[in-house]
Amino acid sequence: MKVRIGIVLASLALCAALFWSGSVLVALMMEWLVAHPWVAKAMAALPMLVLPLMAVMVSRGRAGAGAA
Repeated sequence: MKVRIGIVLASLALCAALFWSGSVLVALMMEWLVAHPWVAKAMAALPMLVLPLMAVMVSRGRAGAGAA
């Protein structure tokens, strides 16, 4: 029973640490984006680059699976 409680407490501590570090990273990124507005504009355009590349990768993967 003590081991189970220890595992639960360790899991909660890990989740809290990950959440805290993630929120700090987001705050730092937002501060950096405010300082560099051109980066914010570039990040807004990022999905227009990434989504077509993902579509090509998925279609090639399906074609490769069908040919095998």
